[in-house]
Amino acid sequence: MNQRARRRLSPEDRRNQLLDCARQIILDHGLSTLTMERLATEAGVSNPLIYKYFDTRLHMLQALLIREYKAFRKSFVRIDSSDGNYRTALRGYVDVNFQQFAGGDIVSILLSQADVRQAVKEQERSRYAPFFIKELASEFGLSTRLAERIVVLASGASIAAAEHHSRIGGDRESQIDQTVDFILGGIEALRKQASN
Repeated sequence: MNQRARRRLSPEDRRNQLLDCARQIILDHGLSTLTMERLATEAGVSNPLIYKYFDTRLHMLQALLIREYKAFRKSFVRIDSSDGNYRTALRGYVDVNFQQFAGGDIVSILLSQADVRQAVKEQERSRYAPFFIKELASEFGLSTRLAERIVVLASGASIAAAEHHSRIGGDRESQIDQTVDFILGGIEALRKQASN
């Protein structure tokens, strides 16, 4: 009998392994199928070990949301806007949304649960990237309030386009460009409306 040698994971690695496993269960089978017992079975660990890291299922889901949300927000920091071109920055933003939805939208699934969402309530208030609001206001001569509203609408369009691509497929780059064109057209229409 050939048994694999078991390696003890550091607490941080074990915690991440459990969160990775929980993420996969949710994406493959749905949020309602995730129990602490199923997580232990899928992760190949004992039930008591799960409770060593997470007191409750809610605590574990909140920890998963915090981890995934931070990773998602870091993606926006990596967007190259050094050339000062708003279209380039916007395309990077849309691309991040397409990447998020390609691997399954764990963030939206978790945010849909009010008790889980509490874990990122403060971060959620500022989720509409202050950078984009400031840049949009500057680039198009808009008030900060209108720029914030446009960023919220653009975010919705970007997410909807990414969800559509995830379900239907097609030429990803073309769909990203179409989404950017749609958002920029909407910005222009709202800018004209505001100046009247």
